[in-house]
Amino acid sequence: MNPTRPKRLIVTGGRGRLAALVADHFRAPGHTVQRHSRQPGAGFHPLAALHEASALAGADALLHLAWSTLPATSEQQPGREEMEDLPALRTLLATLAALPAGQRPHFIFFSSAGAVYGNAPGRPNAEDDPCRPCGRYGQAKLAAEQLVLQAAARHGLGCTILRISNPYGYPVPRTRPQGLIPHALRCAMENQPLTLWGDGSARKDFIYHTDFLSGLEAVLQHRPAGIYNLAFGASHRVLDVIRLIEAATGRTIPLGFAPAPAWDVQDSRLDASRLQAATGWAPRVELSEGIRRAAAGYTLL
Repeated sequence: MNPTRPKRLIVTGGRGRLAALVADHFRAPGHTVQRHSRQPGAGFHPLAALHEASALAGADALLHLAWSTLPATSEQQPGREEMEDLPALRTLLATLAALPAGQRPHFIFFSSAGAVYGNAPGRPNAEDDPCRPCGRYGQAKLAAEQLVLQAAARHGLGCTILRISNPYGYPVPRTRPQGLIPHALRCAMENQPLTLWGDGSARKDFIYHTDFLSGLEAVLQHRPAGIYNLAFGASHRVLDVIRLIEAATGRTIPLGFAPAPAWDVQDSRLDASRLQAATGWAPRVELSEGIRRAAAGYTLL
């Protein structure tokens, strides 16, 4: 992509909070960002419109964030990804393949690092490690990755798969059953109890939203092919995260505990060196600083 001219980006899953974060970020420098959703209207284009090759012609990149489930809802609605998400992905990849090679946008698929890898093998997971998903969500994301890799090999598509850790520091609806940091921060500010899954010893990798966006910028610029972890590269116990939030807010979070679901990864550790080597990108915001910033900007969440 030519860094001197505005880029045309197509973002699917346009009504999602992460897609909104991406669209707002890249629109600001003057790029053209077109958002597509299964629920069109009010500025959102139909997702089905991308089944026509003409809708993709002239785009620099297609960022595929559209997905119908979260880890928890995937368990509640078994088979939904196979009925909705995987067929939609196959169609989108076929549409890309139908374009002349010089007119194809770079395809970026947003996967899930923790859910796809499962529990770490005593060290950070690298992209070549075997994947052992604990739940349906991770299994479906892994199946989607295979579709992308197969299409890339068969048709010569330019594709990047990003296995993302846990981005935070941007608005998340209180009804969304995902996101430890925003929900814990809300509980601290509103003096509400927070129920943790397990005893709080689970380890997760968290990446501040500005680091996530700068990593995505690097991917759009360099277009590395294959699978990459987009993560901070350091994991923290859930209870330690809670303590950092309490320190940043000066408030105590009343905690409750419930059994951890079988699908919840208890030891997620990620190696981010492949993406750094391919693009020169590196995360900058340590967890304590990211939480401090999120707490300071709480009124914006």
